[in-house]
Amino acid sequence: MELGKINTVKIARITPHGAYVTDAEPENTPEAPATATPETKEEESTRGNISGEVLLPKGETTARLNKGDITECFIYLDSEDRPVATMKRPLLTLGETAVLTCLEVTQLGTFLDWGLKKDLFLPYREQTKRPKQGSRVLVALYIDKSGRPCATMKLYKYLRNDSPYKTGDRVLGRVYETGRDEGAHVAVDGVFRALIPKKDLVTEVNIGDEIRLRVARVLPDGKLVLAMRDPSHVQIFADCELIIGRLTAAPGNFLPVHDKTDTDVIRRTFGMSKNSFKRAVGHLMKEGKVTQDDSGIKLV
Repeated sequence: MELGKINTVKIARITPHGAYVTDAEPENTPEAPATATPETKEEESTRGNISGEVLLPKGETTARLNKGDITECFIYLDSEDRPVATMKRPLLTLGETAVLTCLEVTQLGTFLDWGLKKDLFLPYREQTKRPKQGSRVLVALYIDKSGRPCATMKLYKYLRNDSPYKTGDRVLGRVYETGRDEGAHVAVDGVFRALIPKKDLVTEVNIGDEIRLRVARVLPDGKLVLAMRDPSHVQIFADCELIIGRLTAAPGNFLPVHDKTDTDVIRRTFGMSKNSFKRAVGHLMKEGKVTQDDSGIKLV
């Protein structure tokens, strides 16, 4: 049996406190390596192996059980760090990500609601942003070096590169990490690795933001590169409409923004890159709809 996973178990015996379960497929349980240092991925994956009987308390059953029955249980640790089984499904298991609610914030970390009696601990060192009580965070589950299930906001190594998406597809992603140099790291469908490059961050994004995005390209390793906007030949029409709308609403139909304005100012004003702005204004000038000088742009 494995901590943090749904296990197929056999009811070994029934007691007044509940049922004791054992692995229904013991031949599939990998043996832990003889040495533990230095740690390898294989060793990390065997931290949560459980042998022998595990208590399934009466309050954790969802059906009547008899000795010899085969059922499925999630294995985790109780408040005294003893393996315990439950037939209730948690909100998160190993190999998954989930958005969980913060119940309590302490100096050592944050406790999350994952649908079980014992709350899930998110250590301080595994946080990419300091959560607040009541906030919701995207996390993965891992087994720490002491053998306890814990949560982490550092998702990169828990995500996959084998997405079914192709260039041009629309996807739903959640930002889990931001960096000044690379851009924003995104978990698509909570499962797949993706990145919004810094140059394509046309609006500010924060950790936890859920965004509808376009697949700009798929890298050879399968990682997705995402864009917040349509391709330029499509997006230019929406950009032109946006600029016309802002000018129409502005006093004197004028805005103090032009092609030499700072990139960040253009992003804040129009939610587009400087290149996109210049492209759209150039198009509008050719159509005779706007004029531009060193002071800004004006509706004709």
